[in-house]
Amino acid sequence: MDISNHASKFNQWKDTYNWDTCKTNRKEFGQFIAQFLTSESRVINLNGIYGSGKTEFIRRLYTELAKRNHPVVYIDVWESDFSNNPLAVICSELLEQVEYVFKEKAPNGKAKDRKGAVAKFNDLKSKLGICLKYFDAAAAFTDEPLVLAGTKAVTKIVEATPNLTSKTQLQKFTEEIQKNHIASISAVKDIKNHITYLSELIEIIYELNIPIVILIDELDRCRPNYAVEVLEVIKHFFETKGCTFLVATNTEVLEHSVKSIYGSGFDAKLYLRRFFDRKITLPPIPLVDYLLAKDLDFSKYKNLLLYPFTDNQRGNINFFANLFESNEIELRGIEQILNRFFTSLDYVSARTAVCHLINTVVLIIGLIEQHLDKQENRKNISHASFSIKIQGASIIGSPLKAFVDSMFECVTITNGKKCFAGGVLTTYPEQRVMLRIQSRSYSEVKLDNGTNIGKLISEMINHKDSESCNYWMWEDYQKIIDLSGHIE
Repeated sequence: MDISNHASKFNQWKDTYNWDTCKTNRKEFGQFIAQFLTSESRVINLNGIYGSGKTEFIRRLYTELAKRNHPVVYIDVWESDFSNNPLAVICSELLEQVEYVFKEKAPNGKAKDRKGAVAKFNDLKSKLGICLKYFDAAAAFTDEPLVLAGTKAVTKIVEATPNLTSKTQLQKFTEEIQKNHIASISAVKDIKNHITYLSELIEIIYELNIPIVILIDELDRCRPNYAVEVLEVIKHFFETKGCTFLVATNTEVLEHSVKSIYGSGFDAKLYLRRFFDRKITLPPIPLVDYLLAKDLDFSKYKNLLLYPFTDNQRGNINFFANLFESNEIELRGIEQILNRFFTSLDYVSARTAVCHLINTVVLIIGLIEQHLDKQENRKNISHASFSIKIQGASIIGSPLKAFVDSMFECVTITNGKKCFAGGVLTTYPEQRVMLRIQSRSYSEVKLDNGTNIGKLISEMINHKDSESCNYWMWEDYQKIIDLSGHIE
């Protein structure tokens, strides 16, 4: 059987979402989890903080599971967040994606089994239809609602029903709802049996592996009510032998969703344990790997001279990662800072064809200071001082702070008689304005790859005096930082 017949998204995802394209080094972890998911039928929570790569991870799991001959279903529940009926959403996705299997011609000698499987599959559709028909009404008569919206729906039914004044009319209405509820409960039991039976037939007829694995993505982005309703649907309708669910969430956010419904004092952790048999925490990745996985593109800025990592812009990645880690900035904050960083470069690049020399070290530090609300009151004449942490592991041949000091001295000025340029000292009879970096010898400072920073600084100084290049001083950075600060 072609893989796409038991994993309908496989051909679409196989080239993009595989372990060879994974820049977070999660191949071994992913293969381990794939084995765990298929060892028995369970409902499992995959927990990961914002930006940790949950979606990319479970799409790669999808490809891995498909290659292992498992029927696999992917549902992005946030796409249906506008819906008021999560059962309808999960049913339609599950039926549509599993139906690909039964469209395949049965192997020799198994045509009769396939015919019976198709009949059972159609019966499953019918049972799900019964539940969908009476879903809201049934919710009012259970100890715990199948969906939170159910009780509200029944209330609306009662309110919209005219002339319920006599006991006989009210009794008939109540009995009708109770009858529908009984039919729904019976259908739920049948659904679970049908899914188990179909999974076994899939294994026998098409020699696929079971359980069927259903991957639920983006639950924590949904409305609180809808997120909880999705979990209720999984528990009541599909928690059965033959199916494994992996639900990807930022579990802390999901707990807040539960509390927003039941109250701040409600034990959300205990509540969520009702739904999940196991919890998997997506391991954090080194910040350097995280930034590399984002494919940050510095090369597109053709009219910008980005210093100091001119020969290898990956130096920015190492430097950024060091600062983010030293200042304990979470992934959401990192995303915001990077967005402001590249929006600033985009703005400058698009405004004019004139060349601009921008120091990425100075810009990112200014943006981090702003993000942490630790902005320094600097001017072009200021000494370099910092309220954020820059005392981290050395990425250069000298301590990190010395490197940062040098970069800030390239964008501030001072008065002096001695001026260094290109390794040559010039003494003037009277004081004159110069870049602060020119007031001292900088020829021995090196980058981690051995590149002499003195040569780079000399290049920058030469551009400062060029009419064809706009050399940025600190107050230029401050303006763009202030502008970008309005973006959250």
